[in-house]
Amino acid sequence: MIDTALPASLTAAHLALAALRHHRARSSWLNLFVLPSFLFATTPWIWPSAQALIVQFCAHVVWVVLCEIVFPVPSPTRPANPNSDRPGAPPPARSALAPSPGQARDAGGFAPTTVLAVLEEATDIRTFRLARPHGFEFTSGQFVPVRVSIDGKPHVRCYSISSSPDSRGFIEISVRRQGLVSTTLHATLREGSSLVIGRAAGRFVYPANDARPLALLAGGIGITPLLSMLRFAVSSDPTRPITLLYSARDRHALAFLPELRVLAQRHPQVRIGVTVSERDAPEPWRRGRIDLAMVRQYVAHPAHTIFCVCGPTAMMADMERLLTEVGVPASQIRSEQFDTAVAATALNTRSSAHDVSDTSQRGYQLKFATSGRTSRVTGSQTLLEAAEAEGVAITFSCRSGVCQACRTRLAAGDVDCQSSVLDAEDRAAGFILPCVSVAQSDCVLEA
Repeated sequence: MIDTALPASLTAAHLALAALRHHRARSSWLNLFVLPSFLFATTPWIWPSAQALIVQFCAHVVWVVLCEIVFPVPSPTRPANPNSDRPGAPPPARSALAPSPGQARDAGGFAPTTVLAVLEEATDIRTFRLARPHGFEFTSGQFVPVRVSIDGKPHVRCYSISSSPDSRGFIEISVRRQGLVSTTLHATLREGSSLVIGRAAGRFVYPANDARPLALLAGGIGITPLLSMLRFAVSSDPTRPITLLYSARDRHALAFLPELRVLAQRHPQVRIGVTVSERDAPEPWRRGRIDLAMVRQYVAHPAHTIFCVCGPTAMMADMERLLTEVGVPASQIRSEQFDTAVAATALNTRSSAHDVSDTSQRGYQLKFATSGRTSRVTGSQTLLEAAEAEGVAITFSCRSGVCQACRTRLAAGDVDCQSSVLDAEDRAAGFILPCVSVAQSDCVLEA
């Protein structure tokens, strides 16, 4: 009886080599050179001796190698769009991080971006993770204006950025549902939605280049800019002692607790203290607001610590008073001045402080270069008010120098722009916020 095991094994090996060559030879003309590989599969049954089988297999290997050398198969180039070879296939999607004509910023510095995820943080707080637009830079603690259209009318609100600048692919805003715009964001934004945002702004920022310990005092949704600072500190300033004291009305309003626990466990320089103001708070929650006892419990040397405070206006006032009493210098207490009413009041106070006998009260000439109109404006009248009186359209929202919706270039003249949100680059380029700007000479506004 003839032993068929060895010829069968060699046949299988020949067929495997033939199948490999056939798989690599995608074009039909290369298939002609695959045929000899399949013919080799029959030779073990024609010459079944052991010596012949060895010679046949070696010859087949040499043939495959020669085919690879003489007729190489080029490596396929993967198309940017896997479906691009299908008739009628859509064009490749552009990365949300890459600039495109459709994502160009408008005159107010706003541009659309994509919602990557929506995260539930507490009963009424959601984090919206947004694709970080090309060139979007910020410092921990800053906020970003968000523009939405509700019933056909544009609305702009500013939300603190809660993510770290180190997260290059995205930015996050954590929004509490407590007003028209925030309620709309909660109700409408989903993964894949588009949201229009402006440039980051604000001077309440992480105190970098300072070795002193840092204490972050957060009240309610005021934790958002402080969380950005904490996230940045553990990754970029890992030897700096940092303490977060966080107060909320009840345990259901506390956000980010799982992450805060992990940060405290993994980073020995981080201390986290949490308290709730509800009277019947269960264990292990501390009851009450942030007070002197809590500060002393978590902050070893208050007088040598920098404090950043963000929360309700009353809370920030109480913290400033408390810290002053324990010997913290005023220069080491920073707070988020993020109240449009305060900004508007400050503007009115500064405007009314001008001497009525000043030349500015007699008026300056204001030219609107784009619309070709001219008007007179006094030193107590904002440029936005002058534009409205003349019928010149300038987009606006907050009217208090926060949202940057009215950002416009001053082509000539001098103005007093009472806003801290414009950066040095914008000011050097001549941009102002007409809603909080008063003329100090004849002016030309690109509007």
